[in-house]
Order: sequence, then structure tokens, then C-alpha cells
Amino acid sequence: MPTSPTHRLRLLAVSLLVPLAWGCASAEDAYVDGMEYETAGDYAAAADAYATALERDRSLPNVAGRLRVAGREAVRRWVAEAGAAGPERAADAYLTAQALVDRAAAVGVDLERPATFGADREAAVFAALEAVYADAEAAYGAGDYDRALDRTRRARRYAPDADWTAALDALAVDAHTAWAEADLDAGRFRSALGRIESAAALGPAPDRLAALDALRAATLDLGAVVAAVLPAEGDDDVPEVFLRDLTDVLAEDHLAGADPFVVLIDPADVRRWARDRRRGPDLSDSPRRLADAAADLGADLGAIAVVDRITEREASEEPRTERARVRATGAQATYSVREIDLTLAAEADVVVVDAGGRTVCDASVRAEGRASYDRASYPGDWRELDLPRSARAAFSDDGADRAYAEALDALRDRLAAALAARAGRCLSPLVP
Repeated sequence: MPTSPTHRLRLLAVSLLVPLAWGCASAEDAYVDGMEYETAGDYAAAADAYATALERDRSLPNVAGRLRVAGREAVRRWVAEAGAAGPERAADAYLTAQALVDRAAAVGVDLERPATFGADREAAVFAALEAVYADAEAAYGAGDYDRALDRTRRARRYAPDADWTAALDALAVDAHTAWAEADLDAGRFRSALGRIESAAALGPAPDRLAALDALRAATLDLGAVVAAVLPAEGDDDVPEVFLRDLTDVLAEDHLAGADPFVVLIDPADVRRWARDRRRGPDLSDSPRRLADAAADLGADLGAIAVVDRITEREASEEPRTERARVRATGAQATYSVREIDLTLAAEADVVVVDAGGRTVCDASVRAEGRASYDRASYPGDWRELDLPRSARAAFSDDGADRAYAEALDALRDRLAAALAARAGRCLSPLVP
């Protein structure tokens, strides 16, 4: 624990006063309120009101004098309170008094205070730091890690210098680490990992950081569940390429790394297993078959997406009229163009089973993918028109084909995201 008698206090903008809701009151209103508080003997509230009045209008007469009187009495009372209080309350009283002194100085009023005020304040804050640190150490020694950490947080209220901050951080790292070890022994893996991360965030020394890394690795190893994302299945009208890409996006872009305790079988290994298996009955038809497939891959869990048919819906705007020149004659012709909004939609189930063939998750999600394209029409042969390439595409199926592919990609990505989110909610409770 630091023992230096000199504490470089960075003054805090701290006030233990009950906040006063001045709202949009005028400077005159704040002054009147201050007079009422002062008459009632509430000098702290009076000084706060006078300071507010001066912050809004320094030209008001008498206010600076009233702040000087009320502020002097408020500081005197806080100093007296500090002299009769324990270390923490004494430090809080001094810091509250200092906050009023600073606020008054900002509006041009130098509040009267004891000649030893600055030294007494620093001594009170140093004593509070010592007391809080000792209490945190005692709590840590008794295995009360929650209180130990709470006390180290409390100590930061007193703006500790570099030596004190290092001591508080080291104690907090010890408390987080010991708590993580207790959680790990009790099988509370997620809680243990959270405490390890909190300890690491405090910037411990290299040897402590190495120990935390080892503890993190042990926690992730002991708490891990291994899952295999099997190739997605679907109705006969769902394209095979869509199912293949959906599997890859689901596993590699959404589930991989989403939960540190869920370890996925390498998708390449799953693809090799699927090729070797060639074609067989759908895995999704039987939890037992799905569990056996996961076991073949060395996984604790098997997960699969099952896609219903993809539905297509189009909606169009009112057609607009465009003009073009007829190549052969040079005459002007008109044709119409409709903007068509294409929506592809699908529902899918995500099924997860454990090694015993028990269903861990069986839930449905829905997603849509959208794209738009132009469809043009002309009463004659549109090839007679002098059109730029982009306009010619509206007369062919190219635009519609591109829009369908774009909407299908969007549907795949959104469906994968929805499936991953739903699967994550099922998998997360499996790791305590």
C-alpha cells in the first residue's frame, strides 16, 4: 500500500448536496430562493442558489455578498462536520466544501475558509484512501470479493495518484481473479470469464496477465460445447446453391465466434463429411439421425436449418413515359417503364439436438429479401429504338434476373442472421 505522506489530489467536481431543480428560473428567482434558504438556515442550499443567480447574471446587486456570507457559513459547517466524522465522511465533507469554493470562484467570489483548509482537505482525503483500501484488503482476505471490489471503486472517488491507482488496480485484479477461480470451481463458466475480462481490463503486470490468459483458456476449455452445423435442408423448390450458401453464411459469418463457449466443427470438415455421406434421408426428419451425424463429426450438438419454400411477390409503381428516337426514321417514339419491387420470403426452422438425441431447440424464423428493377414495354419492336444499354436491359429479362439474384442473396443473409440469433438463444443456456 502506498505510504507517501504527499497525496497529489486532483480536485473533484463533487457535491454531496441534494441537487436543486432550478429549471429555467431567472437569476432573480434563484436569488429570491437563496434568500429564503438563508433565512431558514440552510446555508449550503442558499450558496448554491446564489451561485446559480450569478452564473445567469453577474450584474445583480448584493448577490455576490450574500454568496460570500452563505458560502463562508456552509464551508465552516462542512469543516466542523469533517472534524467529528470518520475518514470517509470527513473526506466527502471537505470535497463538497471544495466544490462550493471552486464554483464561487468561477463567478468571482473568493469564499473565506480556514488557513489550513487545503492541507486539511488533502490529509482527510489521504486518510479516507487509507481506510477504504484497508477495508478492501480485509474484505478480500475474508473472501468477500464483491465488497472488496466495491471498496476499490469507492476509493477512486478520492482521485488517487499514480501510486494509489496502481495499488487499487492490483487489489482489484486479485479480487476479480480469486472470484473467477471460485466461479470456475463451481462450474459458473460465464461468470468466471466475465471476471477474468474485468481483471485483464485493469492492465495488470505481464506475469499477472499471463496467469489470466491461462485461466481464461482453462475456463473456455472446461465450459466449451462443440457444435456441428449440418448442411441446410429444404423443400424441393429451394435451390441447392441457396441451401449450401445459407449453411456457410450461418456457420462462418454468424455462429463462429459469436459465443466464446460454443466451438464449431470446421465447416470444411462438415462439407467433407456430407460429400462422403452422399445422399441419404433428411437429417432433420429424425433427432436421432441428427445426433448421430454430430457424433460422427465429434460434436456434442448438431444444428441444422430447414427452409420452407421461397415465395415471390412483386409490386409495381405507376408506369412512367420515356421518349426515344426510332433508328430507321428518326421519329420520336414513347415507351412506358414500370419500377417493380421484388420481395422473396421464406420461413425456416433451426433444430438443435444433443448427443442423446434430445431436442435442445426447434424454432421458426422468417426473413425477406428485396430488390427492384425496371420493366419496359413498347407496342412495336423495341430493338428499333435508339436506346442506351441501361434502358435496353429493361426490355429483357436481365434486370429481372439480376434483381432476383440480389433479393435471393439478401434473403439468405437475413435468414442466416435470424437463424443464428435464435440458435444463440438456445445454445447460451447450455453453458452456465
